[in-house]
Amino acid sequence: MSGRTETPPGLLQRPPEEGARVLALGFLDQAAAALPRLADPSDTEALHDLRVALRRLRSTLRSYKEALAGSLPKKLSRRLRDLAGATGPGRDTEVQIEWLRRCSPRLSARHRTGLNWLLARLEKRMREAYAEVLDLLPSKLPALEEGLRRRLSVYRTEIHLDGGGARPTLATATAAILRRQAEELRAHLAAVESVEDETEAHEARISAKRLRYLLEPIAAEIPGGQAPAVVKRLKGLQEILGELHDAHVLETELRQAVEDASAERARRLFELSLAAEPDVPAFRLERRRPCEPGLLAIARLNRERRDQLFAQVRAGWLHDLGEGFFQEVEALTAVLEGSPAIP
Repeated sequence: MSGRTETPPGLLQRPPEEGARVLALGFLDQAAAALPRLADPSDTEALHDLRVALRRLRSTLRSYKEALAGSLPKKLSRRLRDLAGATGPGRDTEVQIEWLRRCSPRLSARHRTGLNWLLARLEKRMREAYAEVLDLLPSKLPALEEGLRRRLSVYRTEIHLDGGGARPTLATATAAILRRQAEELRAHLAAVESVEDETEAHEARISAKRLRYLLEPIAAEIPGGQAPAVVKRLKGLQEILGELHDAHVLETELRQAVEDASAERARRLFELSLAAEPDVPAFRLERRRPCEPGLLAIARLNRERRDQLFAQVRAGWLHDLGEGFFQEVEALTAVLEGSPAIP
């Protein structure tokens, strides 16, 4: 799945109530198309594609909430939120596992004991998360899709023939949203002063993702040809902030893992020492192969990754270094505002 829904020609000139629904239904179609693919074990991208489609759908509904006012009851929105959220933990754990496996060549044989222990811990968590979501989606998504499709496929509006002037378009509605979301991103980036500002950096990532999801489906339709480059830069920012967030999350995981590994090892040593027939080789092996040194070595590598990622963010975006990007976004906003209106 490309992640970009095909937008009909002239979509930006349609009323915002119509254009927002066309975009949302496109992402709903992508999610529905990915659902039967989950039954194919060889289709390794099915769950990822479905997860992305649901995220883009939620972002579209959030961005155009004014144009969609009254269309989606809170209960339906909560069901979509919960279902989209359920797809996240397994994928997030998978990303951590992939990074840890790449660390293996940088660790000594002694330290790989801790790596293997941590990988086993995370792989178990990932399997359980995926099993849960693969059971949940086929039972919950069809009814949710039906409810969303029924609500999004029709709308009512009033047209005042004596009102004069042009009616709003999806382009003008998007321009206002684009300006607001760009300011949100700017504010969150301005609040990031050090690598310890984890919450604000995470909020900046979410803002970048929302801004990208807003622009990406319509980028090719915006006159001037500059929108794809803006989307590409947003994607780069989102990815680097996402990896920075992963590093923060993994550090918390490693802190807990060291405590758990120490307690687990102490329990095994205790049980081995009190056995009626002590297993001396097992006792000696347990003492010689602790997990903690490996986990601490991984923590140092992860801290190094975290600091390098933050340095990249700081060099490209912080302390007004991203101002050129925001000027490009403002130029896109002006283009959208100047798009032909509905007569």
